[in-house]
Amino acid sequence: MAAIGSSNIGFQLLKKSGWKEGTGLGAQEQGRLEPVETRVKNNKRGLGSKEPKAKPKPKVEDDDRDIPTKRKTKLAAKRIRKIQEEEKRLQEKEFEMAFFREFWPDNV
Repeated sequence: MAAIGSSNIGFQLLKKSGWKEGTGLGAQEQGRLEPVETRVKNNKRGLGSKEPKAKPKPKVEDDDRDIPTKRKTKLAAKRIRKIQEEEKRLQEKEFEMAFFREFWPDNV
């Protein structure tokens, strides 16, 4: 490890606070003499972590597969509602056409 240069902002702040070069930090100057070495860390696992932890796989029973999820149930209900609305609209249209056929001028 190399000591920090005198142009470093951290070095300047320590000097302003009364630190003397070559001594450690702390009440009895027992702390580190050199700064902690750093390196760029690209993963997001935290300091000191080497391997990603294996995620436990959820246990799935056969009965659970048959039960539709809440989302699937909502989507199915929405589709059924759309189909029912379409059928109702077609019935109304057919009734309207039959009504006009009944009272068309040729039949009067």
